[in-house]
Amino acid sequence: MSRLEFRAAVEAPRPPSAWIMVGIGAGTLWITGQLEAWAMALQAAALLGSLGLRRAPRRWQQSPWVLNSALFGILAVTVSLAARGAPSTVALAHFAALVQGLQLLDARPRKSEFLLVVMALFQVLLAANLTDSLAFPVLLLAFLAATTWTLIVHTLRTEALEAGDGSAAGRALTPRLLRTTLVCSALSLVLAMVLFLTLPRLRGHVLRGMAQAPALARAGFSDRVELGAIGHIRKDPTIVMRIETLAGRAPIREHAYWRGLAFDHFDGQRWSIEPNARTQPGGSPEFGMSLGRSARDAPADLQQRIVREPVEAGVLFTAGPARRLVGPIRRVQHDPNGGLYAAGQAHERVRYSVWTRSVPPAPAALREDRIRPPRLRGGHYLDLPPLSPAVAQMARDITRDAATDLDRVQLLERHLRTAGRYTDTPPVTDTEAPVEAFLLGELAGHCEYFASGMVVLARSLGLPTRLVNGFAGGRLNRLGGFVEVAHSDAHAWVEVHFEQAGWVRFDPTPPDLRLRAEVPDAFGWQWADLASAAELWWYQRVVGFDRSDQIQALRSAWLAWQGGIASEPTAPERRGTASWRASWGKAGWWPFVVVGLALVATWGLSRSRRASGRARIPTAYSRALRLLARRGLERAPGMTARAFAERVRAAVPAPAGRAFAELTEAYLAERFGAQPPMPAATAALQQLETSLRRR
Repeated sequence: MSRLEFRAAVEAPRPPSAWIMVGIGAGTLWITGQLEAWAMALQAAALLGSLGLRRAPRRWQQSPWVLNSALFGILAVTVSLAARGAPSTVALAHFAALVQGLQLLDARPRKSEFLLVVMALFQVLLAANLTDSLAFPVLLLAFLAATTWTLIVHTLRTEALEAGDGSAAGRALTPRLLRTTLVCSALSLVLAMVLFLTLPRLRGHVLRGMAQAPALARAGFSDRVELGAIGHIRKDPTIVMRIETLAGRAPIREHAYWRGLAFDHFDGQRWSIEPNARTQPGGSPEFGMSLGRSARDAPADLQQRIVREPVEAGVLFTAGPARRLVGPIRRVQHDPNGGLYAAGQAHERVRYSVWTRSVPPAPAALREDRIRPPRLRGGHYLDLPPLSPAVAQMARDITRDAATDLDRVQLLERHLRTAGRYTDTPPVTDTEAPVEAFLLGELAGHCEYFASGMVVLARSLGLPTRLVNGFAGGRLNRLGGFVEVAHSDAHAWVEVHFEQAGWVRFDPTPPDLRLRAEVPDAFGWQWADLASAAELWWYQRVVGFDRSDQIQALRSAWLAWQGGIASEPTAPERRGTASWRASWGKAGWWPFVVVGLALVATWGLSRSRRASGRARIPTAYSRALRLLARRGLERAPGMTARAFAERVRAAVPAPAGRAFAELTEAYLAERFGAQPPMPAATAALQQLETSLRRR
């Protein structure tokens, strides 16, 4: 029977590294936050229970009926989760977690650890598609080392059983072997990093197609909003955007706005976009797409890179009217009011660079301008729901002294700011027109009430107006140098259409409580800033590294080669990349540095391993091999040391055969058993030389 035909069944307990491997694989799923609490509890119980029963398993752990019944139960649970609407990846994550625990409880003899390793790897792959947490790479490194060691231990055990010496595996598991395992794991990571940086990037995760479900997207910023929705969002401190300014001067916190969606239709309680017909602008986001509408559009003056968390409807936020957008977004759409969407990516974290016009028109220019509806769809911005005549009379009374259209808008804005009172919990009314109750009552509410109230007042005067939602303010991360925008920064304001200037922003909300309070510079917040900065770096440099980053890196290298001479399409882009050094420092330097360091490290480790490998072969054994080679006895590459000793014994006189057998055992003990050189090896070598010379 050949070696391939016979594989020994291992009845010994699994090595402790198997539990470490499975525990790390489970941890990668746990940090995703997608596993139910009961599933994590069952998996943890299986891990701890199987570890406690490792050397004394119960009878039921070897019963096929019990184990197969448990497997069918796990299948039923998985199907039930999928039937209740859970995304496919989440249902598969529950299946993998429960099956992995069942595998550890299985105490039957086994011929390999293949299934155990495969299920642990499957958990890691699922976790890679469900999270981009900074804790994942740490767990991945530990998983790689634990998996390699588990496979080595099991292989040595099967080899020892096949050779008839089951205890030999324990003697081979030395600290030197563990160090070799860690070095090989590190080398594989270096190779993976080189391939990661150089291979063409694919679009999205391997399993992303199975995760298309709105359950993974956070609530808020839908294309149809009920009055009062922002009040609920503002109670959530979760970070929704991280924003870096790449070119231009970002507005100060009090004047920082990130525009989401603009709404033109109001039925008294709900805002919507009518008609909600989205179109796809020309160009590719990966290579840059132009979003300017006409030649009179003001040029962009601000370039920002935004990392946006999952948001309902896939809205893309900009710091003003967008002129250009670049990023790894599969498909960009826009609506009639200028809202931008990452189609099909509502449940994903996305990254994009956007060029915007953030500086508002000068008041002197607006005073000479006139407020007129836009040529297309102008009537949508004048429609009003049925309201009391007192609302229109209120608007006329407020603007009685206005001399220009700008004066009328500013008087409405100033009245709401000064007479109103900001509160996230507006008074409850029984009327079907809450905006009417707000305007004719105490003027107490949050930003959405003030913005809706100003739209109603302005439209009653024939001024084309629309409501806009987004974020305002934010908080500076001092360690990372970027702005963090949370759900609690959600805000609503107003845009009024001027004949020459286009849509202009006005904010009627009282500014005293509109922005989040500044946080103290305490140790806890410094630690939070560090964690947020590390998470952003990990996402942008590793998780989000894609073809656009590779293109930017190659482009930066080309600019460096050409001396920084290039033509750019827009003014802010020229300022951001006119000097190749700025572009190199922004995006292009690190892939080449990492690849260079990886190649140097690989070369150095390979040289040290070759040198150490040569040094570990004892001198006496090397001389014996040379003596035998001169007589036509050479050890084949795949032949073991003991098998070669048996061949030599059959081909040379008995004294020489015995001497070489002693040298072989001394060689194996010194190289693989970490034993010091044996004094008898020198005498055996002399005897071998004497016997061969006599022959």
